[in-house]
Amino acid sequence: MENLAYIFHDSLPKFRDRREGETTPEYLNYINMMVNQAHQEIIQLSPFYKISETFNNTELLSLEDIKIIFNEVDKYNSR
Repeated sequence: MENLAYIFHDSLPKFRDRREGETTPEYLNYINMMVNQAHQEIIQLSPFYKISETFNNTELLSLEDIKIIFNEVDKYNSR
């Protein structure tokens, strides 16, 4: 897991320094925004992202939803 952290470290944006006059809550809001944005970008790289989104975006799965899930599982298993 540590190696994965280094991979992400090199590809994610760096935090800017705290600006002069910037309050602690403002700077913390900036850090939170950057972390949330990076997290969303990272999670979309997961082979499970599309499956998760399909389950989360619908109450009842349609036949098309089921096909999407099965296709993603097949793609994942073929790696």
